[in-house]
Amino acid sequence: MFKISCLLSVVLLIGCSSQPPRQEIMPTDETARIRLFGQNGIMVKLYRNGAHDKDDVEVVSGGLGSAFASFTRTASNQSIGMPETPNVKNLSKRDGILSKAYFREYVIKAGQPVALSMSFRSNPSGTYAYCRIIERTFVPEAGKDYEAALDIEPGFCVARINKILIQDGSVVLQPVEYKPSEPHR
Repeated sequence: MFKISCLLSVVLLIGCSSQPPRQEIMPTDETARIRLFGQNGIMVKLYRNGAHDKDDVEVVSGGLGSAFASFTRTASNQSIGMPETPNVKNLSKRDGILSKAYFREYVIKAGQPVALSMSFRSNPSGTYAYCRIIERTFVPEAGKDYEAALDIEPGFCVARINKILIQDGSVVLQPVEYKPSEPHR
């Protein structure tokens, strides 16, 4: 009984913790920014050097901690001040059963390849669903903002990478050119 009440206390404390203060980091003439979405069941990895170097990987979603936070609905967003897009405004529409969606924003080097690895695995009600690993590489432009997500469609998954543009005061998502990455081994 004591173990259960301690675990419940920890979960409640995590759920009651406030979101970290928003730290605004503007892109420079040498950097860009990227927003990546995650949740329980979706694996997302960011390789800043374009190669699948396990020493230079950021596990955005798919680790034990992020899966638990998404499962318990305590996952929080980490923003560095990127413009709000329709995907952010409608983030709760990405939520699933025992799977809260969230995003993380990162500074990346401009003009250098960035690789993303995304996949999906789920077993919510005894039916196993998955998407194979989708790996993409693109080269961000200096001073620009990007957003990437793995969208789960009926029967397949789609990796989307967009540049975030502000046109006439509105946010516009423009697909970027990318190429398949070398598979991570």
